[in-house]
Amino acid sequence: MLEALGAAGWTAGRKIATGGWTEQMAAAGFELNEAAVGVWTEFGGLMIRSCPARVPASSLHIDPVDACVDTAAEASGLRRRYAENYSPLGMWSVQFGSYIAASGSVVAVGPKVLWPLGSTFLEALTYVLDGDTSVNPEQADWLANCLPGR
Repeated sequence: MLEALGAAGWTAGRKIATGGWTEQMAAAGFELNEAAVGVWTEFGGLMIRSCPARVPASSLHIDPVDACVDTAAEASGLRRRYAENYSPLGMWSVQFGSYIAASGSVVAVGPKVLWPLGSTFLEALTYVLDGDTSVNPEQADWLANCLPGR
């Protein structure tokens, strides 16, 4: 996982300004949650690609404005269906908007289909990279250090 994140441009302690995204998404009608803003801060702007052995290939582009600025109604539908606030995360596999719930659960939405990518952001990353959501203890410790409280 660290190799894939490094290849995407991530470094330990990476923090980016998210004020522009926050303003644009709020203006578009989104009620943002802390889980989303935390992931944007650490991984925003990255295109994280799966390992070459994963078939089919997968990716996660963390850019909420590019992926979801016009999907406030879709996020509202997720909220009504699951009774939880979903904020935009980015684009999964180049074509499906992805959202992160206040609890950290990540989903992707396509025409008439919803893919659960993971019950946590780490599980979603693991799924994107390996096609599996099994998280080993080292990865769990690593994410706890990157995103306290997630």
